[in-house]
Amino acid sequence: MNDLRTIFKNPAVNNSGASTDGVSVNAYGQGQCSGATYTIPAHGNIDVKFDLTMQCVTPDNVDALDALIRGMLSASQQAKYDQLTEDTSSGGRGFFLWFSAGGSKTTHKQTTHTMTSYGLTTAQQTTIIDAMVKMANKTNTFKYKGNINNTAYDYSVSGSLFGIVMDCTIQKGENHSQIRFLAPNIHVKGDNGASLGVETPLWERQ
Repeated sequence: MNDLRTIFKNPAVNNSGASTDGVSVNAYGQGQCSGATYTIPAHGNIDVKFDLTMQCVTPDNVDALDALIRGMLSASQQAKYDQLTEDTSSGGRGFFLWFSAGGSKTTHKQTTHTMTSYGLTTAQQTTIIDAMVKMANKTNTFKYKGNINNTAYDYSVSGSLFGIVMDCTIQKGENHSQIRFLAPNIHVKGDNGASLGVETPLWERQ
């Protein structure tokens, strides 16, 4: 994953001229992990285990944010939030579809509306944004670990690792932070685009 993090002065203002805090989603979808490829022999399987140091928000951090948001919601809104996690395009956490309005670009206004519609106060929204900004300034380690299975096929396959990624711009005061979030449900695809089975999730919790 490329390093998208930048901090730069470019204030967003509301109608009163005051700086506003919030989140917008610039891109959402399936991303390929550059430099991480595999080849599996016919009727074989391989164990995958390696660490990547990345300037992005890794699944461990996403879990913390997901728990923070969920803990602020009422029971009925928690149930609604949990339904997002069940969607395969969420990458395994409702956090992604929540901010991206179902998997698309969103504006600061749209994400603020989402948080408000789920019953979050301005103070709670600020807490979430502060947590996201804090994570934007850290280098994180993502641990890949699992088994990729090709035992059903009589030919070798090669491919890459993929995951759901979400690129955001976070506004805090007069500063913008650009940051990439990586979802925990990593999957593998062959060069022909077909997905391969995995025996265990390709992510080791730290």
